[in-house]
Amino acid sequence: MLKQIFNSILLSAFVLFQFSSCNNSSTENKTVNVDSSLADSNRIDSLSAEKKQSIEFKFSMTEANLPSPFEIVNDIYSYKAPFKVELLNPSSNVGNYISSFKQEINYGVYSIDLSYINFYGQNQELLNYYSATKKIAKELNINQAFDLFANRFSQNSSNKDSVIALIDHAFAETDNYLKKNERYLAASHVLAGALIEINYLSLNLIRDVPKTAENQKLFDKVYNQKLYIYHLINLYKEYTDKDSKDLMSSLEKLKKSYDDLIKSTDDYTPETIDKTIAMFKVVRDKLIK
Repeated sequence: MLKQIFNSILLSAFVLFQFSSCNNSSTENKTVNVDSSLADSNRIDSLSAEKKQSIEFKFSMTEANLPSPFEIVNDIYSYKAPFKVELLNPSSNVGNYISSFKQEINYGVYSIDLSYINFYGQNQELLNYYSATKKIAKELNINQAFDLFANRFSQNSSNKDSVIALIDHAFAETDNYLKKNERYLAASHVLAGALIEINYLSLNLIRDVPKTAENQKLFDKVYNQKLYIYHLINLYKEYTDKDSKDLMSSLEKLKKSYDDLIKSTDDYTPETIDKTIAMFKVVRDKLIK
């Protein structure tokens, strides 16, 4: 799961390599958030060997058992749902994210927005969201993995297999860095941001797609995204920092309301979809504003 998230960001990095060279003269924010430099163990009450093992296991299970959000975006695009920039978290919000928690969450949010924009070929928006995501990566001290293979992407753009291999390599470097430094909390916040965003985005987009026998699989996939919330709650039970506990509480309320309203894909109607979108918006607004 996290692999697809980073892959979508890194694929956009490859697409935008030529753009970035045009913006090197712009002044970058040099401020480093002190909180982002702390090890996750300083943001969790304890990180015993037993707890670390439990977090690693649940994180791996979460990644292994969730479908790719990139696949969902592709399916939505294939059914000709219109591009709606107003659904995205504005890239201009990036300057509002001061705490590590907000930066990590919105790194995940912007990764999904980048995937969506990339499919629809919105180049100016792609540049804006790439720049926002890169800024957060720098402040979270993960920009080395973010930038490492951009040059190689540019040199191998005509070879699809080479690009895929480079993306996999780049993700492995990022994932290894986070795990080596025991930054599972940071990775879990990135994951939560991405999963909340893909639910919010896909629900909004199927609202405009009449349900038919031909697109039943699309509605099935959106319905199965409810698993995202279950697995996130299970993972977040391991964390004791205030931000994570508050988010878990919000997710538990969301899951209960979602389960009560939508029990199968037959329950998706414009009215129930609107109600479900409103549930996600309550949680999402707290994270992106």
